[in-house]
Amino acid sequence: MTAARRAVEPGRFRHALGQFATGVTVITTTTTAGPVGCTVSAFCSLSLDPPLVLACLGRDRSMHRALTSAPGFGVSILASDQGVLARDFARPADRFAGVAHSSGRYGPHLDGAIAHLDCALYEIRDGGDHVIVLGLVDAVVVHAGEPLLYAQGAFLDVPGPDWERAAASAPQEWLLSAPW
Repeated sequence: MTAARRAVEPGRFRHALGQFATGVTVITTTTTAGPVGCTVSAFCSLSLDPPLVLACLGRDRSMHRALTSAPGFGVSILASDQGVLARDFARPADRFAGVAHSSGRYGPHLDGAIAHLDCALYEIRDGGDHVIVLGLVDAVVVHAGEPLLYAQGAFLDVPGPDWERAAASAPQEWLLSAPW
């Protein structure tokens, strides 16, 4: 085995990826037993045309099993003050107990989130010990607020963007693929 092909030790790999800050979402769907959901930070936009998003879920998670028979899923993009909610949806429990939410097309929308997406299930792909869930977005609602960010095992408090200064300057090249 060459050095380039050696497997990276899982703990070291996890630590390295923890340096990358992400937003935090809760993915939901509705089953015959009721609503289910889980916290997902491995979430991003994939395509503008058609409007696709992707989420990565552990293959052994109950949410993966629920999505294999669901027509779609909801995404709640969490607000900066929803860290407790993110932790609650990351733990095994009745995650919806006492949680304010409203009905979405495919799964509940959590109250207080800064955006909600309704996604028809487009495809589930293999991703090693995870699956890559692709959703075709068919409805979007955006609310005011700052996003919840996560890196290095903690939620981050980052000041919001200076939109006036950003609008006055040319967009950075990496922003050109942003979905707005």
